[in-house]
Amino acid sequence: MDGQMDISITRFEVEDVARYLRATLNQASRIRSNAPAGSYLDTVLARTIEGLELELAQLKFLLADPEFPVPSVQPSSPPMTRMRRAQ
Repeated sequence: MDGQMDISITRFEVEDVARYLRATLNQASRIRSNAPAGSYLDTVLARTIEGLELELAQLKFLLADPEFPVPSVQPSSPPMTRMRRAQ
């Protein structure tokens, strides 16, 4: 085993993740703008925002990679996935 896993993921799934991360980044920025400067919440959100920005940059790089498969058509409606009930 060479340590790499083969994962099948589409461009649209990567774009969905990026859209979710952008929304999360915006929400974290809004919350941080209301947090007292220098507080614990401010420092935690600063690190969170930095991490989200890094993840978004990596996804943007992945989407720009010419070897990442480009589908010919976008699916009309994504399949609905449900989480299991909480115990």
